Amino acid sequence: MITIQDIQKWSRPHPVVKGGRMTNIFNSKYELSIVGGGNRSLHGDFENDFEIAVFNTKSREFVTRFFFSDNPHDVVGHLGSAELEEFVNSIFRNDNFQVR
Repeated sequence: MITIQDIQKWSRPHPVVKGGRMTNIFNSKYELSIVGGGNRSLHGDFENDFEIAVFNTKSREFVTRFFFSDNPHDVVGHLGSAELEEFVNSIFRNDNFQVR
């Protein structure tokens, strides 16, 4: 099971947003980009809430809306830690995954 602590441990500095953090988890189907912290340009504080986007690993197209049908955007801002853990584990529960 992937936990918020794992996501934080695997994170690295955001390449653009000073003080921001990011973690990318992927498998052969999906890549999940998890960001937060830093200044206000990122949603979420990377402790209690997070901004996420989901991509098709091969085509690199956003597929976030297929998982969050009530969200018309390419990203979901302010996803709570419990929701994020549940979502991450629903995508990567049986598949091998990697972290970048």
